Amino acid sequence: MFLSFIKSIRNEITIIFCIFLLFALIFYLFSLPFSAFGLALGIVLLIIVIHWWVKYLGFKRNEDLKEKVDNLENELTEVKNRQVEYRNDVESYFLTWVHQIKTPITASQLLLERNEENVVNRVRQEIVQIDNYTSLALSYLKLLNEESDMTISSVTVNELIRPLIMKYRIQFIEQHTKIHYEKCEATVLTDAQWASIMIEQILNNALKYARGKDIWIEFDSAKQTLIIKDNGVGISKADIPKIFDKGYSGYNGRLNEESSGIGLFIVKHISNHLNHEVDVDSGLGEGTTFKIHFPNED
Repeated sequence: MFLSFIKSIRNEITIIFCIFLLFALIFYLFSLPFSAFGLALGIVLLIIVIHWWVKYLGFKRNEDLKEKVDNLENELTEVKNRQVEYRNDVESYFLTWVHQIKTPITASQLLLERNEENVVNRVRQEIVQIDNYTSLALSYLKLLNEESDMTISSVTVNELIRPLIMKYRIQFIEQHTKIHYEKCEATVLTDAQWASIMIEQILNNALKYARGKDIWIEFDSAKQTLIIKDNGVGISKADIPKIFDKGYSGYNGRLNEESSGIGLFIVKHISNHLNHEVDVDSGLGEGTTFKIHFPNED
């Protein structure tokens, strides 16, 4: 900043230097006493230094203000960019969401118009899907808005798993998918609401690709790890690194119109938020295993 100030008064310095040289030349030519010249020079230099110091303080204040203005403008630009990105994310997701939620709504309407057996259970399945899509949308908005406060407490595994099995029991029956789960009273430290959303998306994913097969839910108390596995179609090894990316549905998703590529994206964000590592092991035709690692309660 000081060098910038010197550059700003460069012309003044040049002019004052030339004036001093001119006065020195006049004193010399007319044989005037140089003691008077020295006294005048000292007084003028003192006045000039005071003037420059006051000017420097004003210059410094203006530069600080400019820097603050630049920072505010940069922050405003970042906010505008985040708003544009947020709007684009919301529009992109909800265009997909509206298209997808129409499927269970239309299916429910057709089922109610037909006089077929087991209509009630089939409509209930579609309602569960509508409920899942709605919960997914709300969770997505909360994650985008960073309105995801945590309430960490001790909760049993059964309190997380049992309500989800009951919620999807009709799907298990109608799709002939067998669920293997033994009541587990082991406790974990987590936010029950967010952990439940995360587990539900993994379970819902297993239901999509293990139709007519088996799903196992187990808990490893020693490692504080919840394991959700199935013997369904599995995931391509090439797709595994990308399955948590937003909008990525992979090979299986392209075959399944219900796949949005948002469920596992939300799983990853919640896992980061709760500090619960999630990993997956799978292969085409080999089934899929998801593991959620909870922190130790020590």
